[in-house]
Amino acid sequence: MGRVYLATSPAGRAVAVKVIRPEMAEDKNFRIRFRREVAAAAAVGGAYTASVVDAAPDDETPWLATAYVPGPTLAEAVAAHGPLPVETVLALGAGIAEALIAVHAEGLVHRDLKPSNVLLAADGPRVIDFGIVRARDGYQLTGSSGLFGSLDYVCPEQATGHPVGPEGDVFCLGSVLAFAASGHAPFNGAAAATLLYQVVHGSADLTLVPEPLDKIISLCHAKDPSLRIDPDRLSAACAPGGAEQVLTEGWLPARVATMVDERRAAATDLDRLARTLAPARPAADAADAGAPTASARYVSGRTPVGPSSHGTDGGVGAADPDRVFPAGDADNRAADGTGATGGAPPTAEPPERKPPAAAADSAEPAEPATERSAAAAHRRAPERSHVGRRTLLAVTAGTALVGGTALVVRGRTGGQPARRPGPAPEPTWVYRGGPLLQTPAVFNDGTALLKSRPGNMICLDLRNGSQPKWVYQGISLSPSPVLLANDAAVALGTGATLIGVDLAGGAEKFTLNFGQDFQFDQLLGGYDGYVVSVLGARLERRSEEQGVATSTSAVFGVDLRARRAVVIPIDPEDVGVPLKPVVTSDYFVYADGLRNVAARGTRDGGGLRWRYPVGYDLRPGLAVLGGTVFAIGSEFIALELATGKLRWKAKAERGMFASLGTGGNTVYATGTDPYGVHAFNAATGARRWFCETPRLNVDHPIAVGAHAVYVPAFENRNGFYAIDAASGRLLWNFTDGRETGVNDWQLSCDGAGHLVAQHFDRTYGLPVT
Repeated sequence: MGRVYLATSPAGRAVAVKVIRPEMAEDKNFRIRFRREVAAAAAVGGAYTASVVDAAPDDETPWLATAYVPGPTLAEAVAAHGPLPVETVLALGAGIAEALIAVHAEGLVHRDLKPSNVLLAADGPRVIDFGIVRARDGYQLTGSSGLFGSLDYVCPEQATGHPVGPEGDVFCLGSVLAFAASGHAPFNGAAAATLLYQVVHGSADLTLVPEPLDKIISLCHAKDPSLRIDPDRLSAACAPGGAEQVLTEGWLPARVATMVDERRAAATDLDRLARTLAPARPAADAADAGAPTASARYVSGRTPVGPSSHGTDGGVGAADPDRVFPAGDADNRAADGTGATGGAPPTAEPPERKPPAAAADSAEPAEPATERSAAAAHRRAPERSHVGRRTLLAVTAGTALVGGTALVVRGRTGGQPARRPGPAPEPTWVYRGGPLLQTPAVFNDGTALLKSRPGNMICLDLRNGSQPKWVYQGISLSPSPVLLANDAAVALGTGATLIGVDLAGGAEKFTLNFGQDFQFDQLLGGYDGYVVSVLGARLERRSEEQGVATSTSAVFGVDLRARRAVVIPIDPEDVGVPLKPVVTSDYFVYADGLRNVAARGTRDGGGLRWRYPVGYDLRPGLAVLGGTVFAIGSEFIALELATGKLRWKAKAERGMFASLGTGGNTVYATGTDPYGVHAFNAATGARRWFCETPRLNVDHPIAVGAHAVYVPAFENRNGFYAIDAASGRLLWNFTDGRETGVNDWQLSCDGAGHLVAQHFDRTYGLPVT
């Protein structure tokens, strides 16, 4: 495209000026592209983009000036100092997600998010280069004959030539975060075709990406765009308290912060040099040229000071880390400010009649034009506040919406409820502590047992749980609820350890360690009062050295009284399946990896009892009520527990059945098109009712109480809904107004009228009747 210069405005403000090459400016199609780039960059606000200061897209030599961001690109920082720490990458993800929110709010899609288009500043990242941005109304800015974007960071839609929406930017953001955390792109291939195939069909290489970044990146990398996490939830997942809470001085590691300081110092030196080499032009000269009358001081194109060390021709070279096809896309990076010329000067300077950024700091910035007229060739965008979006929302809200109604139905998809819900009940108590694990509470004799970081079991009194009755420290962070077995609260420890905690006082009752040849990962269920089922691995040592082993996934039946573990075999097709079985005294029932419902025995070494093929993908969560197994997907099926024979089935007219709950003689399932809850007679399959709701989070089971069922909303800030179990009427919507990303609501009911709702670091006790 051209070259980018570091320059100063009349008031001494550092700006980055992109000056377009004359041969590019003569291309009519390019003119359209650059004009749209200017409009897109000027329209996008937010604290995490580089704001437009001034532009002249219709001049003989077009140019664009944006605020200079003193800092290296993400690509430069990682190349110089290696992968970034987890806390820095989380903050980076929150900031870039906020930038995408601002981009998408203007109906735009960036389409070229990559490490070299992210600047690292002292107060957070900046997303730059809107050169190949595409309007979501379908106007194609770059033509349809070529693939634009860096191949290492394209999304599957780009690779296959399909339309790219906002979800494509989210996929690219996942790749950018993977690079920041590991030091390399998540997809690779020796040839372009191989690389693109990996993007479309392969899995990202996240072996060097630590937790929880691997989970967050995986949510970005869903192949189906509709299944990707949206930027708002992604920002909250990275920074539950808001991006502005983590993007403060000190968010960057010391070595990268030094790079920022060096660029900041270089910009100061440039300002001194500009005052020496470029005296102010007479106001009359500027007025004669039709420019603003404020005097201008800038570095002329004849004497380039600090052009971008990366160049802006967009070509593919051996030293270019970003493979771009075809050539012609410029990077909108500011100069590094070192004073080195770094290459030949441009063939043309900015026209004398309109010096870049001549009036960038006037007291009354003009609003950007909404329509381009023949005379309006010079534009300026207003200054933008750096107050974070979440901070602004918190200030305007004033107080949290605890117990209030936040019925939001506008979103990607979702149904309109038939009736507006009534007011939610006020919590009888609220417990605030450390971040809670994503597991529902377990009830015992008037108490609720929870799990939190960094490895605590917490006991709360259901009458007033604002302070714990007791806390046991030292359990693992396994994402499974506490089990009640052998007169104790049982949880996993490290390695292959089971810990039993006294239910009354929280003292340790027993610890069973099954040695170094096993690894316990997740509690699956229990039976007979003293046997628990555990998902884990059997380790086979290659040598006597500690830690050198291969592993085979396994399910263990652990007898707590006999202190003995029996392995229940898992077929190869079950490995990697999210195993959410139902465990009874005789059966271990689960959805396997080949579209079957399978049942194994618990007393005969895990022998296969029966397998029922369904022919479609099953949701992993099953339910058992009496002697019937319930499974869901595109159909709702009921099978005899003992034999696996079909009792009844119901087909979803549209969408699918997604999560389950049982109570009394009724079985409940969430639906996805429209969103809502279905109720069926458990014995016959007769439909009792359907309650349409806004979009739901269908990754968790339905909590069933004596008189109502409870389902979480899709957006965490919208809380959860209560539905009357008898009539299917939407009763109320409870929310605390907080968006916490991947930290979903966890809901639990007991038979005595108690509802416990957990949300990130808070637990609410609600009375229900």
